[in-house]
Amino acid sequence: MQISSTPRTITEPVSIYMDTLRILAALTVFYGHAYAQWFTTAGYNYAGIDWGHVSVVVFFALSGYVIAHTTTGNNRGPSLYAQSRLSRLSSVVIPTLMVTALIEILVRFLDPELVMHYTRGLSWPRYLLSGLYLNEIWFLSASPPINGPLWSLSFEFWYYVIFGCFFYRTKSWISIAVITVACLIAGPKILAMMPIWILGNLAYRVQNSIKSQSITWMVVFVSFSIAIALAVMLPSLPFHLGRPPLFFAGQFITDFIVGIFMAISLWALPAAYGKPRSAVSANKAMVFLRKFADLTFPLYVLHDPLLVLFRSIWKTKLFDVFQMSIGIITVFIACMILGYLMEEKRDKWVSLFKNIFIKGEKILVPSPNKI
Repeated sequence: MQISSTPRTITEPVSIYMDTLRILAALTVFYGHAYAQWFTTAGYNYAGIDWGHVSVVVFFALSGYVIAHTTTGNNRGPSLYAQSRLSRLSSVVIPTLMVTALIEILVRFLDPELVMHYTRGLSWPRYLLSGLYLNEIWFLSASPPINGPLWSLSFEFWYYVIFGCFFYRTKSWISIAVITVACLIAGPKILAMMPIWILGNLAYRVQNSIKSQSITWMVVFVSFSIAIALAVMLPSLPFHLGRPPLFFAGQFITDFIVGIFMAISLWALPAAYGKPRSAVSANKAMVFLRKFADLTFPLYVLHDPLLVLFRSIWKTKLFDVFQMSIGIITVFIACMILGYLMEEKRDKWVSLFKNIFIKGEKILVPSPNKI
């Protein structure tokens, strides 16, 4: 296994594949939650498989791959890395928490009986913990019940933190201490699924020496198919999803095995090393695909509370496919609009964290004139 320090070029076909994968994974989660809300007695799983959770495994592997690309091909130092990751997460998570809180208040008024299904004691601590990405540390599972998908964002945040501390480490003992503290704060539940993220990261860094384009794509699709087959056939190991104390990390062994083949499919993507990034096609279909893929993050975190709001306004008829379809279409459109508005405001979040880091550096490292 040869680790390459030369950046991979993400070519147009690879970019299309990865965007398509993001879109399909997000839509799978979306449909799964809609199905669960209308076909309550049937449960969230379809044919015994939690496809939404499988999609999160895909997201984790993809995230590790993309972060490897950005830190290898555009390494701008730890400060800009932190600014970029925080602005990306916060520009979506913080507005989403505000929307979720507003929806919870509305649903309490519109349909008190429905909201009882989403009550787990006091709500405000859950919003605070989720805003600080502490909602899944150790043995907590404290996302707002009305917005379950937020659990994975806490995992993602700590993967960024731990990787950043490792990637930008120095030879001093302080670096080791910082990495250790970050792992101790995250706790065993988050760390149990981190190997999937690391596999995605390695999938980018391990050199792909396959020359034939047809063979590489064959490996991609065969590996991905094996991952899906394993997700279907393997039992939940070591525990079933949702059970304390590991909750969403309960089947981390199964997820890791599935993640191995997800990572192999990413590693096998046709690679070119040391070449400039190819220009993005001006083709309208390509532009649409890229913009849609960018909106999968807001879609992922907004759809669940909006589905609940729809149900509270249009009183739920369980097992009604027509009503569920109208709900899916309505919520999808709402997510696209809100997601577009979030993306428009992202520059402001970048500026906010840039100013915070500049002020922080001035405090921590005072200028010579002030010494």
